[in-house]
Amino acid sequence: MNLHIGIDVGSTTVKVVVIDPKTKNLLFARYARHNAYQIETVRTLLSEVFSSFPDSSFYAAVCGSGGRPVADLIDASYIQEVVANAVAIRTFYPKTQVAIELGGQDAKIIFFYHDESSGKLNTSDMRMNGSCAGGTGAFIDEIATLLQIPVEEFESFASKGTFVYEISGRCGVFAKTDIQPLLNQGCRREDIALSAFHAIVKQTIGGLAQGLELKAPIIFEGGPLTFNPTLVQVFAQWLSLSEQDTIRPQNSETIVAYGAALSVQEMFADQAKQMAPDQALTALASYHHNANTGSVQKLYFSTKEEQKDFEKRHHLLPDPSCLLKRGSTLKAYLGVDSGSTTSKFVLLDEEENIVESFYTGNKGEPLLVIKEALLELKKKYDDAGVNLQIIALGTTGYGELLFDKALGADYHTVETVAHAQAARKYVPDVSFILDIGGQYMKAINITDGIVTNITVNEACSAGCGSFLENFAASLNIPVEKIAETAFNAKNPAELGSRCTVFM
Repeated sequence: MNLHIGIDVGSTTVKVVVIDPKTKNLLFARYARHNAYQIETVRTLLSEVFSSFPDSSFYAAVCGSGGRPVADLIDASYIQEVVANAVAIRTFYPKTQVAIELGGQDAKIIFFYHDESSGKLNTSDMRMNGSCAGGTGAFIDEIATLLQIPVEEFESFASKGTFVYEISGRCGVFAKTDIQPLLNQGCRREDIALSAFHAIVKQTIGGLAQGLELKAPIIFEGGPLTFNPTLVQVFAQWLSLSEQDTIRPQNSETIVAYGAALSVQEMFADQAKQMAPDQALTALASYHHNANTGSVQKLYFSTKEEQKDFEKRHHLLPDPSCLLKRGSTLKAYLGVDSGSTTSKFVLLDEEENIVESFYTGNKGEPLLVIKEALLELKKKYDDAGVNLQIIALGTTGYGELLFDKALGADYHTVETVAHAQAARKYVPDVSFILDIGGQYMKAINITDGIVTNITVNEACSAGCGSFLENFAASLNIPVEKIAETAFNAKNPAELGSRCTVFM
């Protein structure tokens, strides 16, 4: 048999289809997360193709954000993914006016028009997310993690939602700012999942349509719209679409790969080369061995001595400890900092020396986390026979007022003021403070002990603590080891810095 293969190498998944070029029938389709192993996943899926169709000849076309190197390796044609998508839609859904496609980190709206002279469906405009991956599959992954539910069950939860909350769709990390209080208040995870779908729709329509009319019928494509039919329903609700206005392809998660396979005959008939399966698999297997590491930045340290000097200058202080005799009394001030992703407290003695400190993730329940930590603290001193007396309590941070009310604080203040007051104690002439938290970065200017200017990140949280956690998780290393691992780099690569997902 003479078969055509379409390969779509996306940001988070690889899609491979095989078609019969005579009938255009789909013979084989696979959709797999590559977990950053794009080349290896392509090789695995192609191995399955070759074993499924022995004694066949193959011609292939490749598309997607990671498709170019794959096309070069296996001697296949390369096609831009929007063009591949248009080929599939023109072939099977010629009445389409608009295509909405959501991928792992890409979101696209493609506008079509009917060329009366040729009778064909052509692309008139395309809008794609540029600097932010909010509202894509990765956004759903992040919210699922926050809700502590498998991403495969996200649709099931959203379909049972009955109430919609206002949640930011601009950035997955900022969405946590809206979701954390809802979780703390006991809101149903089903309602939060449904609210996340509404946030995605608002982000897609507002961020990409940019005033262009979304005319029906509209086709919905990509993994997030395939595996989350409730998300399509929310789009239809916002756009006032009837059932006849909505097109949901049977294999929408692989439709772009389908278009790539169709393009072999439609666009590359004169230049398509027959693929040699053994050579293709060998080339894919040896890719990383022969690959150029690309743009490499300067090492953090040129010598081990330079690293040791740096670590000496920036060493962390040892954990505070307080050695008191049994039967004694410790009078202390308690300061609680409730951040966007972590909860912290310190205990100061009457001379303002730190005697206890605590730092941990919120786990969606900052009040419960601090409560349990304080009970552990009390037990520690009770077991030691020390009478712990809290003279006064102060709160600050994202949950400043929440903890003020919950614990009956004597004092609460905005975190920038708390920053300035603490910094002045240890560095009396401090003029600048840089604070990198879970999802916020603050640059604070201080003049004569007064905060004179504050700059805070607004639209993107790349470079914050949540980014480090996500990146460490994707590399399968503990977040506590990320600096040590970075310092041991041999060929550090140049990465973007705008969006966690794009990076």
